[in-house]
Amino acid sequence: MGKKRFFDDRLKYLSFIQNTGEKKAISERLYPYISKLPKNKSFLRILDAGTGDGTINSNLIKGFHRYHPYSSLLMTGKEVSFEDLKNTIEKMPDRFVEHPNLLVTMTNVKFSEIHNVENLKRINSKKIKSFELVLKSNNSFDFNKQITGASIGNFIKRNWGIEINKLGKTSYANPCIIKIYREDHKKYLMPFINLKYDNNKYDLVVASQAYRAASSVKMKVNNVIKPLMNLLNKDGSLIITHSIGGKSIQKILKSAFSDFEAFPNNANDIINYLKENALDYKSKFIFAKPVIYDFNFRKSPDHKVTELFGNATDSKWANILYVGQVPEKHILKIEKNKKLFDDVKKLIHQTKEIYFENEIFKIKKIN
Repeated sequence: MGKKRFFDDRLKYLSFIQNTGEKKAISERLYPYISKLPKNKSFLRILDAGTGDGTINSNLIKGFHRYHPYSSLLMTGKEVSFEDLKNTIEKMPDRFVEHPNLLVTMTNVKFSEIHNVENLKRINSKKIKSFELVLKSNNSFDFNKQITGASIGNFIKRNWGIEINKLGKTSYANPCIIKIYREDHKKYLMPFINLKYDNNKYDLVVASQAYRAASSVKMKVNNVIKPLMNLLNKDGSLIITHSIGGKSIQKILKSAFSDFEAFPNNANDIINYLKENALDYKSKFIFAKPVIYDFNFRKSPDHKVTELFGNATDSKWANILYVGQVPEKHILKIEKNKKLFDDVKKLIHQTKEIYFENEIFKIKKIN
């Protein structure tokens, strides 16, 4: 088995989704960017650079239909986890009913490889595995049956695996691409299915929690932000949102891990780094001022017990560890120190409102 990494812990991930309002908070801040997309184009391209469970991806499509009901939407999602891939596409049946002119593309390749996955046969000497699902009928019941069917399920099982190298880095076992669209709208989408258009760049790219908060600015830029900036159309925008903890979160983390800094840099650090290294970019970009927003820990209905983590204090602790992306070795160390662990739990219990803070900022390509 590969080395277990904290951010791959599905139980903590599910607990965070269920016990906080992050997905809703992020989606609400993305809708204004959807509304400002050009309304005179026959098609628009959006990239969700890490779909997770598919909630934000689905909400992006809902928002798109609200503001651009007659434009074709080419929606690409990047996701290395096959569990989250399935979670994402299983949210799509209703979206294909509401917005028929929809082409959903899913891939697992690296950010720097996304621009090639649709027009190459191999990436890094590995053959690209592709699957096309043409939806028949016109209702979500039939679409759901096809999207959850054996043919696409078998493709995912055979090809959508991950590999973890000796350094603990995750990558795909095979570069993959899946395309899903409605048969009765194929004639409208055919130019895009066959890539017969000017470029494969994007009008909007969304990167939500696309890197570790504790990573250096240089690593965040080189591995995630710069490759995504290179995918933008002229006048296209990259929207980045990430966690910065928040006062209550950081106070609790510091009390538990005095020598661990979960959030060493912020959006302004990233923007300043990009400006200082502007010569590395052939295109020109403008950077919007970052905005901080928050969302809170939601108590369970009976205010005592949660299904995933028992009492509220334990649930809050799990969510704080998740958002802080605390390494497993640090967690085991504190949980063995009974006095310190009791003090931390007491502080959590005394903190009546747990608020998580995120930043969101825009990078726009102007040339």
